[in-house]
Amino acid sequence: MISQKGYSINAIRRKGLVSVAESKFAELKEKEKEARRQIVVESALALFAKKPFFEVGMREVAEQAGISPATIYRYFPSQEELFNEAFIQDISLASKEFKSMVQKDKPASIEEFGIKFIDHLMENEPTFQMMTYLMLKDNLANPVMGKFDSVTKIFFDLFEQLLLRHGVKNKNARMYSHSFIASITGILMTFRNYPLKNKNAIRSYIIKVIKITCSLYSDQLINK
Repeated sequence: MISQKGYSINAIRRKGLVSVAESKFAELKEKEKEARRQIVVESALALFAKKPFFEVGMREVAEQAGISPATIYRYFPSQEELFNEAFIQDISLASKEFKSMVQKDKPASIEEFGIKFIDHLMENEPTFQMMTYLMLKDNLANPVMGKFDSVTKIFFDLFEQLLLRHGVKNKNARMYSHSFIASITGILMTFRNYPLKNKNAIRSYIIKVIKITCSLYSDQLINK
């Protein structure tokens, strides 16, 4: 049978099948690429758990992932992009817990939110190291900076929502959120290597300072 444009119906069908096959192949190839990319991220995180992340090189990550050093750059053009992706995945997973704290019937207190945030960073040293690196590094590539900003925005949003759940209607709620997250992060950066006898003593001291800070925000915004 011939169509109006002179092509046989069978030829049109074959062309359609080829197009579908090509589309499925491209989709499969993209999924395979994403799976390999995820293996690279998980390999990096496994290495970060063993030693400081800034001592981990791309060649070492490639060996851990079972690929060549040259191949790793197909998935992550730079070391910073790999670090940023690892940081994003960890924080994005943790943010689900914080979202639950904010949205439950009786929302968490400012103190509960602050202690949870600090405990997560203290218990996940690679995450904290990556965060401070990305915060302090000059001249981050635009894609990296954009992704990092989107992750920090998650916690600004969550703390702002927490204030709203507690009835704070101040038009400066967003600025209070910026101030709070920056304050407690700064406390951890300042005292994480405080000269005390062990990590438990350091955590105890940091939590005391965090509680004082949280009480200032609570007294100013909620308990006044």
